[in-house]
Amino acid sequence: MDDADRAPSSAASDIEPQERARLLGRFGRRFAAGDTLFQEGTPAVAALLLQEGRVRLIRRVAMTERSLAVVRPGDLFGEGALLDGGTYGSTAVALTEGVVMALDRDTFRTLLRSYPLVAVRAVDQLARRLRDAEDQIELMMLRGVQSKVTSALLKLAGRATGFAELSISPVELSTRVGLDVEAVKRSVTRLRERNYLRISGERIEIPDVDALRRLYALLGTKDELAGPSDDG
Repeated sequence: MDDADRAPSSAASDIEPQERARLLGRFGRRFAAGDTLFQEGTPAVAALLLQEGRVRLIRRVAMTERSLAVVRPGDLFGEGALLDGGTYGSTAVALTEGVVMALDRDTFRTLLRSYPLVAVRAVDQLARRLRDAEDQIELMMLRGVQSKVTSALLKLAGRATGFAELSISPVELSTRVGLDVEAVKRSVTRLRERNYLRISGERIEIPDVDALRRLYALLGTKDELAGPSDDG
């Protein structure tokens, strides 16, 4: 497991070491790659704070499974447990081995009262997740695969105008655009072959963000001309 999967950040890092060790001893659960941590639609009995590893959140839409997010250390998920009679809104599947802190509603609320910064970070994270969901809806309205991938990369680059470096894996990128990993890899390969991108491990480098924006504008015109059936 690499350092990025080990070091808790965000909410978990604001808990005092002794308290965190006590909570881990009582509420910590280890999991292996491929384990299902909870199932969509089942009663939400615990909100989870990821300590080590990575977890993928999946939701079934019609007959297809769609990735919603990749959870990293320090992130909160399974927040349906914080509501009366809540159910899990997705299925959580471990991408790697790791450790999660599973907290029932009362314990989590006590934690928030004791550590206000944890509450602030949790709210910030949920707000980012809502923004990401809105971005996904926007991406779903695009027709071509290449347009979806390019749009997602530009959103991650933000207001950058020259060089930009993005820390994102193919699985995470596929989650953002709502496509399978292989389709995203093919699209990224095309962009790399045309020198719009460079790949370094799980990082994507954009040498010229403005050039990628110009390409995105051209792709939009192409999608309009091609109609709804376009493989990117």
